[in-house]
Amino acid sequence: MPALPEYKTRVLLENHGVPMVPAIFCQKIPIDLPEPVVFLKAQIPGATSRAALGLVRKASTTDEITNGLNELLEAKNCQGVLIAQAVDIKKEYYAACLLDFGDGENLAGGVLLLSTEGGSGIEARTDSLHKIRFSLLNPPSTSDIKKQISDLPNLNDVADFLQKMITTFIDYKLTVLEINPMAVLQDDSLLAVDCRAEFEQQAVSKKNSELFELPETTSGNKTNLEILVEAINADDPAGTGFFRSSREIAPEAAIKVATNLCGGGGKMLWEMAIGGRKDIFPLNESDTSGGLSGFKSYRILRAIMSQPDAQVLILTGSGMAFQNQYHLASAVWKALRESSTPLPCLLRFGGTDQEKAINLIKTVDEQLPVQVKTFEPEIFPNAMVEHLAEIATEQRVKQNFSPPAGELAFELKTPPARFIYHPDKNPDFKEPVCIKHCPTKYLMWENNRITANPDAKCIGCLVCETVSLLNGNGELTIELDLPGEVL
Repeated sequence: MPALPEYKTRVLLENHGVPMVPAIFCQKIPIDLPEPVVFLKAQIPGATSRAALGLVRKASTTDEITNGLNELLEAKNCQGVLIAQAVDIKKEYYAACLLDFGDGENLAGGVLLLSTEGGSGIEARTDSLHKIRFSLLNPPSTSDIKKQISDLPNLNDVADFLQKMITTFIDYKLTVLEINPMAVLQDDSLLAVDCRAEFEQQAVSKKNSELFELPETTSGNKTNLEILVEAINADDPAGTGFFRSSREIAPEAAIKVATNLCGGGGKMLWEMAIGGRKDIFPLNESDTSGGLSGFKSYRILRAIMSQPDAQVLILTGSGMAFQNQYHLASAVWKALRESSTPLPCLLRFGGTDQEKAINLIKTVDEQLPVQVKTFEPEIFPNAMVEHLAEIATEQRVKQNFSPPAGELAFELKTPPARFIYHPDKNPDFKEPVCIKHCPTKYLMWENNRITANPDAKCIGCLVCETVSLLNGNGELTIELDLPGEVL
């Protein structure tokens, strides 16, 4: 999901009356510099751990302000610098609003997280969190919030602050809104010192589009893998295939995760699972949804797995996908056996034929070159991520894959593929098992050869190859081209 830089998130909060630390945003050194002491904060969309990366600096003199601005404005993907006034903080709180998909006991809505201990490392202090679920249609009043946090000092001001934060979250249809720290000053007043927001582009209304507008990515600064995925979308347009490489630097010792997130629901669940965590670093954003073929899933999976620093792949959707999960599992199996550097995986299938998908991966488990764990759809990503460390690998498996020799049965333009028949695997010229398992009856057996039915359509499901390898003798394989070089 796109992330708003702090200076834009501030505008959203200010529009709803949330008190903010005084600050100015600049894209060049201003003529009138503010009085020190200030903090200089580079504004880079999606950036986390900015202080550790040297992107936040304290400036106690005019020279330090000038020098700091000169350096930070040159940082990669920097949209400008926020110059924030230093304030005398007595205590720090942590506050966040997240989308909550609910469970067997709670309806979907939002959840407010509040901790009386702000600052870094919040993920390790979950015992200090107040968790308040709320309806997006009937959000809590200040009085409602006071009842939930009655043990806190300065109760009226804190509850009013949080109510305005919830209103901001709902009005702008955000998926994440985080304030860290929420500062209690010496006079007991409250200020938001640092903030961030994430959103779904489709949810942004026209009237608010200017507030959420981010600089467009031009072809000049797209990564090679982003260009590869664009090429895959161009020659196989059905369904969504979105990929964006992270522009940030991974925190030291963080697990570097390649993500294949199936749909907006999968993306939101993933963001909720890793929100605020510094020990997990997603190398990319992704969205594969909208009924794309197994062919296209395979090709995008190969691109995602090609990220050289990746230690593990996580694949998850919302748990109720339109895309056939068995076809997706076939694509995963194919990608793992054909990649030169496959990744260990955490896989959560949910939707049509989810049981068949899970059973397929379990059936081929001993053949896989890497460790793979599958999860039922009722297991959310926040539980899945606790398994990342145990299967992430520092040294990636390397394997050589060469397509077995065979005869070109026919070639398909959309979705693009070459169907290869292997007569040596069928010496008795029996009808291969893959023929009767083709869901559209596109495959035919004529004159002791596999042919295509001109009155049917291939949906790129990969079922024929999967069945051929599992239940037959490997009479049919499918070759899928990958634009450019992938691992």
